[in-house]
Amino acid sequence: MKYIIVKNVTKNNLKNFSVKIPLKKLVAIVGPSGSGKSTLVCEVLYKSLIKNEWKIQNLPSKIEILEQKVILPVNSKLSLGEFNLDKLKKKLAVIGKKDLLIVDEPCAGFCKKEREQISKMLRQKVTAGYSIIAVEHNKEIIKDADYIIELGPGAGRYGGKLIFEGTNAQFKKSKTITANHVFAKAGKKLVQKDLRGYKKITISKINVGCFKNYSFCFPLKDIVCLTGCSGTGKSTLLDVAYRALYKGKNAWKIRLKSVKVDGKTNVRRSFFVPQSPIGDHPSSTLATYTQVWDNIRTIFSNHKLSKKLKLTKADFIISKKILEGAGGFSKDVLKVCFQDKNIKDVMNLTIDEALEIFKTDSLIVRKLKFLQEVGLGYLTLGQKSNSLSGGEAQRVRVAKILSKKLGDRSVYIFDTPSRGLHLKDIPVLVNVFRKIVDKNNTILIADNREELFDYCDYKIDL
Repeated sequence: MKYIIVKNVTKNNLKNFSVKIPLKKLVAIVGPSGSGKSTLVCEVLYKSLIKNEWKIQNLPSKIEILEQKVILPVNSKLSLGEFNLDKLKKKLAVIGKKDLLIVDEPCAGFCKKEREQISKMLRQKVTAGYSIIAVEHNKEIIKDADYIIELGPGAGRYGGKLIFEGTNAQFKKSKTITANHVFAKAGKKLVQKDLRGYKKITISKINVGCFKNYSFCFPLKDIVCLTGCSGTGKSTLLDVAYRALYKGKNAWKIRLKSVKVDGKTNVRRSFFVPQSPIGDHPSSTLATYTQVWDNIRTIFSNHKLSKKLKLTKADFIISKKILEGAGGFSKDVLKVCFQDKNIKDVMNLTIDEALEIFKTDSLIVRKLKFLQEVGLGYLTLGQKSNSLSGGEAQRVRVAKILSKKLGDRSVYIFDTPSRGLHLKDIPVLVNVFRKIVDKNNTILIADNREELFDYCDYKIDL
């Protein structure tokens, strides 16, 4: 068997990383979000075609990377799932046997039937002699792969290590964190409740997309999940619900005139939480987006040495040049320390580390604690906002929602919140949703992963 041989690579959180990747096989690369999977396939394998600085052996001369869209192109007449599936089919039709195809989360957002179809499509190409690497969290691809590479054990600086490499049979016996979740017995099954006696929303006379005079009803103060294959209208119904219940500024501009809404007085407003990147500004970081950097700058600017050196809060701002490594903080600024850390050191702290350093500041702890609770404790304060994955960006938004004094009677809407999540992180997300619901709010999601919807309170199959 011929292998791509990666030796002693150091890139991002991969430190002296070595691995063998078989060709002419379906290889699944697994592990927690942020464990180094994208660094391995994009930064190491793909970019080595341009500059093979690590002298990787047996690297194919052509590598294609196929990433899923998380936002549908404006001119598309397909649903997001249909668009991504069509893109995958076209790519599989044109790759050559000497090429390497890397597919990033090919099963994300798809129903079980579609996931099995995608797995079969990949399997057929590999059987015919093609080389495919899939970065994936869904069980179907992992169980069907010839060879598994697992990175971990955690994410960010807690990851980047090779946890496992070997055949699927060996992986099943490995007892790694991913193997334990993939081959675990099925958990609980959702028991559908009778909505009689519950406060609920009923939206009727829906004539949008594929719906003709359609009605749907969901209970309040619950986690409600819409499921169904691509093109069944999940995203459309989320949009309808958002518009129908929105009561913010200029609500009349987005409201659908034809629909009828019963139970609207039980809802204060609706919020849509997108998966698009956060912080468009070039100097936006996790700390500035969550506004925790403002609190940190206050601490540093109030330091005795800052007063002596005539430093102000503005001197501790993270600029674009600092983020890009083209400049840095002044020498005087770097002299000021809190808990033996200067401002540059603080920028490089993970959320977990920062919570320990700033444990006596209740405002900072409040903002950071929720980032930790949504499973993002591995991210650094100075991480660029636009470098976060779609799933990470969405969880940052959830943390920001939680960090505020939550109002009640709101409906929070998420499209495919499990995208990019390792199996171990899904219960974490459910627990976060429970915190929002416990404040007398409702969570309305569209998702097809059984590991998520089986722990919801109510399910609507389309």
